[in-house]
Amino acid sequence: MRRPAPRTPTTGFTLVELAVALAIAALLTVLLFTLLPLGSKVLDAERQQQELAQAEQALLGYMRSNGHLPSADADGNGRGTGAADGWLPVADLGLPSRMRIHYQVQPRLVPSPGNLFDPLLPEADPLAIAANSNGLDFCMQLLLEQRSSVPLAGLGMPLAYYLGHSGMAGHGRAEADAQWKPAAQSMPGTSTASDLATVAAGPGELASRLSCTDRLARTQGGAQAAQSAWSSLAMTKFNFEFREFDIHIAETTRDQASVGLALAVYAMAEAITNEAIAITLLASGWPPDGLTISAGAKQLAKSVVSIAKAAKSLAGAIKTLNEAKDAVDDAKTRRDQVRNFMNKVDTLYQDARDTTLTLDRAGLNP
Repeated sequence: MRRPAPRTPTTGFTLVELAVALAIAALLTVLLFTLLPLGSKVLDAERQQQELAQAEQALLGYMRSNGHLPSADADGNGRGTGAADGWLPVADLGLPSRMRIHYQVQPRLVPSPGNLFDPLLPEADPLAIAANSNGLDFCMQLLLEQRSSVPLAGLGMPLAYYLGHSGMAGHGRAEADAQWKPAAQSMPGTSTASDLATVAAGPGELASRLSCTDRLARTQGGAQAAQSAWSSLAMTKFNFEFREFDIHIAETTRDQASVGLALAVYAMAEAITNEAIAITLLASGWPPDGLTISAGAKQLAKSVVSIAKAAKSLAGAIKTLNEAKDAVDDAKTRRDQVRNFMNKVDTLYQDARDTTLTLDRAGLNP
């Protein structure tokens, strides 16, 4: 009896497998259409943040080079027009023209601040005149602005500048104008229905980014060091002049000692002469003449005493002269020491002054 041949298995999807595949495809489709807009939104937000960060770096570079903030672009050509509210002047900042970023700036930070800061160097030194307008004056303006706490128009906070992305990528000014809602602008970090990225910087924060406090402190610290060195130099110069006067007194004393020595020598010569006269009187009284011999003896006694006194005076005069000469040498040595110290103090002063002037002229540049 022949058995029937076994059935070969059929290929393809079963109904269950097909249903599962369709369900997975549907789920993937839903996920795809759900995540695509979210991914695009994330990429757009990242682009906005990158462009705002690039804009802030350009503003910092502009401030370091020019000592003030740029004005806003009111007509959309990329150049500042003197306005305090408008578009970021991308052409002035060297940024791509495709950037459309709203820009609001504190009006007092746009013009050059003038000469607000000068390190306090000694006025008596003609080389110490600083009078230099640069980024350090802008730093002083920022610190004054921080102290005044005047809010930026429409934002209610004391800001140096405010940047708000228009959300547009490209050159479409009309579309960017339509997208940007000035009345709906909000501070960074606050909850808002808008997806537009914003950044802002207060005067104090901007001063910190520019290292204003450190630069001003180093410059004024150098000036204070120069003032201290200048005071020390003035005292040392007075001391030097006193040492010169001391030398003059010592030389006068030496000259007087020389005169005293000469007088002592004269007194010795006079005493020796008197002794010779006395001896002559004694000799003239021989053969014995009592009166003449008596007078000669008295004169000889006086002469011996005078010679002793003259010898003592002469020794004292020599000692005084030697001491006076030593005093002159000592006074000159002290004068030379003071001169060396004065030269060192003068070098310290010049170094401190030159460092201060260099820092002041450098401003915000490295």
